[in-house]
Amino acid sequence: MNISLSPELEKRVAQKVERGDVDSADALVEHALTFYLEYEGGDMDDEEIRQTQSAIGEALEQAQRGEGRPAEQVFSDLRAKYGISR
Repeated sequence: MNISLSPELEKRVAQKVERGDVDSADALVEHALTFYLEYEGGDMDDEEIRQTQSAIGEALEQAQRGEGRPAEQVFSDLRAKYGISR
């Protein structure tokens, strides 16, 4: 299957690959489609959605109180935790 992307999306995908956020453009598109199809197809149950929304709400409240951490620090910690190279 061949898929065409707009020039802007192609640029954004290329940037993700160049930064090492993903291994390849194919991997990024596959991940995005898997997420979309699981979400759209109802594979996420109501409880999982409620938990996610609750976690997001809690994080926003923490950020408003100044308890947040810089995103790059969080991403670095997650990459180290899960053995993901940059």
